[in-house]
Amino acid sequence: MRVKLVFDMESIPIGYRLGTLSIIKEMIKRGSQTYYDKLFVQNKRNMKPFTYSTYITNLEINQETIYGKKLHLNLSSSSYEFIMHLVNGSKKEHPYYIRESRLVLKSKSLLPKNSITKGNVVFKTLSPILIDSKNEKPLLATDHNFGEELQYVANLIIQEIYNREPKQPIKVLQTMMTKQVLKEDLHQKQKEPLYLTANKGLIQLQGDPDDLQCLYDNGVSMRRSLGLGLLEIEKEVK
Repeated sequence: MRVKLVFDMESIPIGYRLGTLSIIKEMIKRGSQTYYDKLFVQNKRNMKPFTYSTYITNLEINQETIYGKKLHLNLSSSSYEFIMHLVNGSKKEHPYYIRESRLVLKSKSLLPKNSITKGNVVFKTLSPILIDSKNEKPLLATDHNFGEELQYVANLIIQEIYNREPKQPIKVLQTMMTKQVLKEDLHQKQKEPLYLTANKGLIQLQGDPDDLQCLYDNGVSMRRSLGLGLLEIEKEVK
């Protein structure tokens, strides 16, 4: 399931992803304290069943600040419970904050559901894919071990969310991707910003349709709860 939230805005810091996650958590908490505690307190180290992408209209960047008129937040999850509490806990005309930056929720809407029926799909990234090697080095889609490490991440997501092994191996057939470097402030005690090297563009994956649906619904990337790895279906290959 997918939902779109649209906020009025003037500016946000360039490292805004942790702040966006805080807004999502605030909405979930308003929707259900019990579900919030289960997802973010009791199971805080577990993978979360969602990801999202952001789009800012009239975007301009000046040093450490992003300026724009509206922030579109598209969230995706295979969990009906997550989407239900998010929608119920979000309030139109309510102010939300990313640090000192004020955003006002103007609209929310459910997006049409897409079902994957083929085992070979070309996806377009709506938010970039972050994959690290076993040595915690960021990988580009052109690196020889990118497919192997993406398969490892995909397996973990399917195991965690569906509580089962993948029905078939997830294989990267081909990519047409470019590097995207994200500047984030993820730790309050950390004075220097963190730079995340990710990949954006097109990626063709092969696997069981149910497994590909899981990755479409929940994203395929490390740090998905920071808005990474959201995919859109470009086409299914016969």
